Amino acid sequence: MAYDGIFSGRTSTGKFRVPYRIAAPVNPEKGNQTVLVEPPHFNIALGARVFYLGEEFLFSRGFSHAGVGWSTTSFDGRNRRILDPTVPGVFINGGFIEENGRVDDEIISEFAKALKIDRIARRILGDIERRSITGFSDSSDPVLRLITSGLAEGVFDFALPFTAFGHDPQAAISAGLYDGKIIVVNSEFEGASSEFVDRGIALKQYRFYAVAGSPHIPDHLVFASLTTTNRTTPASYSPKLRAHFLQGDKWVRKGKQPPVSHHLLAAADGTLIEDENGNAISVNASGERVPRLPFVELGEAHYIGDFIDTYESVKTIQQLGFDTHNDYLKAFREKLADYLDARNILKEEAEEMFRRATLCPPTTYTETYRDHYDNFVDIIPCP
Repeated sequence: MAYDGIFSGRTSTGKFRVPYRIAAPVNPEKGNQTVLVEPPHFNIALGARVFYLGEEFLFSRGFSHAGVGWSTTSFDGRNRRILDPTVPGVFINGGFIEENGRVDDEIISEFAKALKIDRIARRILGDIERRSITGFSDSSDPVLRLITSGLAEGVFDFALPFTAFGHDPQAAISAGLYDGKIIVVNSEFEGASSEFVDRGIALKQYRFYAVAGSPHIPDHLVFASLTTTNRTTPASYSPKLRAHFLQGDKWVRKGKQPPVSHHLLAAADGTLIEDENGNAISVNASGERVPRLPFVELGEAHYIGDFIDTYESVKTIQQLGFDTHNDYLKAFREKLADYLDARNILKEEAEEMFRRATLCPPTTYTETYRDHYDNFVDIIPCP
C-alpha cells in the first residue's frame, strides 16, 4: 500500500513542508522491519525503488520504502506527483522547481528519525528496527553528504549510493562521522572513481564495486522512464546492485561480510586500461582480476560504458572460437558461475541470464539482445 502525505517541521536552516510517499505492507507485521529511505532524483523521482532495485524485488522480501522531498520551496498539491517516477517532468533539487527555496539534507535525516517514532509512521510501518538509504546519480549526492557531514550518524544503518561522484566516505568513517555500513556501486561511465576505491581503512564498514562495460543509465528491461534506455546495451549493473543491496542488509542484521571490493583497472592519470576487446578490467585491491559479466569476459562485443551505453564489434559464436552453440553455452555457463561464485549476482538472476543466452540458437547473448529484443526481455525462445 502506498501512503502519501506532508512532512513538516524545522531544521537548522528554517521551516520546511515537503511531500512524502511510504510504501509498506497493508499489515505491518508482514514486513521485515527495515525501511529503505530514498531522496527523489530530479527527473525520475523514486527510481531506485521502481527501476534499479525494483518493487517486486523489495516488497516480496518484506522491505518498506519511504521517499521524501528535500527542498524547501513552496508546496502545492500538484507537486505530490514528483514522487511518482511514471509521471514525466523536469524538476530539480529533490523534486521541486526552485522558487527562492533551499536544498536541505537535514529534512531527509529528520524524516528517517520520524519513521521510528511518529504516530502516523508507526501505524503505517509498524515497529522499524533498521533504516537504510539509497540514491543514484543526482540523488546519490544527498546520501553521501549526509554521511560526510555526520547527519547520517545514528540514523541510517546502511547506505547504498550508486553511480556516484565526488565524495570520500572512507574519510568520514575514519573521522567517526558515520558508524553504519556503506556500499557504493558505480558503472564504467563514472571512470576510475578514485574517491571511492577501497583503501582498506574501513573494512568493517565500507565496500566499493565498479561494473565493467555498464553505462550510467542501463536498460531496465521494463517500461522505461527514459525511452532511450531501451535497446541500448545488455550490459547492466542492476543485477550486481540488487545482490549487494541484500549483502549490505545481511551485513547489518547478521554481521556477514560482503565480498571484497573491486574497481576498474586504471593508469596513474585515471585512464581506464582495457582488454583486447576494448573492455574495462575489474581488479581487487591486490590488482588481481575478478570476474566480470559473462558476455564481457567472453568478449562478445566492445561494451562502451557511456552515459547511455552502446556496443560495437559484436561477434558470432564462430568469431568467438566456438564450433557449436552448445560449446558457447558451456563457456557462458562457466563464466556466469564465476560471476555467481564471486557473489556479484543473485542465483535467480543468474538463471535468467543463462536462459537469455539459450533463447535463439545460434546467436549469442548479445546478438539475441540486438536482433530479438522482445524475446530477450520476455525470456521467450525464438520460433
